[in-house]
Amino acid sequence: MIIDTHAHLYYPDLYDNIEKIIEKSSENGVKKIIVPAVDLKSAEIILKMTVRFDEIYAAVGFHPGDLKGYNINDLKYLENYAKEEKVMAIGEIGLDYYWDKSEIEKQKMFFSVQLEIAKDFNLPVIIHTRESVDDAVEIVVKKKTKLLKGQFHCFSGNLQNLKSVLELDDFYVSYCGNLTYKNFKDINIIKNTPKERLLFETDSPFLPPVPFRGKINQPGYLIHTIEKLSDILEVKSDELIKIVYNNTLNLFKFN
Repeated sequence: MIIDTHAHLYYPDLYDNIEKIIEKSSENGVKKIIVPAVDLKSAEIILKMTVRFDEIYAAVGFHPGDLKGYNINDLKYLENYAKEEKVMAIGEIGLDYYWDKSEIEKQKMFFSVQLEIAKDFNLPVIIHTRESVDDAVEIVVKKKTKLLKGQFHCFSGNLQNLKSVLELDDFYVSYCGNLTYKNFKDINIIKNTPKERLLFETDSPFLPPVPFRGKINQPGYLIHTIEKLSDILEVKSDELIKIVYNNTLNLFKFN
C-alpha cells in the first residue's frame, strides 16, 4: 500500500474533481492521503473531506506563508481541530524565507507554539522549510522531547541539513516529483537518505513528476516519483514501497 503524506486536495482544480482524483489514486496503489491545511479556512474544508471520503486524512496547522490576518490567539482554534478523529498531524507548519522575510519572527513564534500543540496532542508535525532549514532544525532541537516527531516535507536542504534532521529521533524526510526533472541537482542528498527515514508525498497540486510535468499534480502520479527514488537508491520499487509504508505507519497513527 502507498500513502501520500502530503497533498493539498482542497485546491479547486483537484477539489472539483475529487471523486475521479481519489479513484485514479486508488488505481495506482495510493490508498490513503494526508491533506495538510495552511490556515483555518483550509482546515475546515479538509475536515469535511475526511468525513466524506475514507481515503482522506487531515493535518491542521498554519503555514508560514499564510499568517497574514492571523494572530497567536487564533491557535486556540487549531487545538479544537486537533481533537478530530482523522487528524493525523499538526501541519503544514514551519518557516519560509523564500516568499517573505518581513515577518520572520512571527513565523518563528507560530512555528514554536504549534510544535508545543503537537506535543500536547501527541501528534507528529509536518514541516515546511523553504530556504530555512537551519533555523527550523534549531527550533525543533530546542523543543525536542520524546513526544515531538515528524516529517520535513519536500526536503531541499544540503547534506549538513540532512545530517541535522537525521540526528533527530523519529523524524523523516520526503521528496517531491521535481526529483524526476533533468535539472534536479540534489541526487546525492537522496542517496544519503536512509530508506528507513523516508516518506512518500506528491505535494499536489505542485511539482508533478515526469511524464506529467506542466500538469496539475495529483496522488495518482506518485508512483512515478517512487520509481525514480527506487532508481536513485538502487532498490526495487516494491521493496521501497514496503519499507516506506512501515515508516509511515510508525509516524502517523491511522485507525
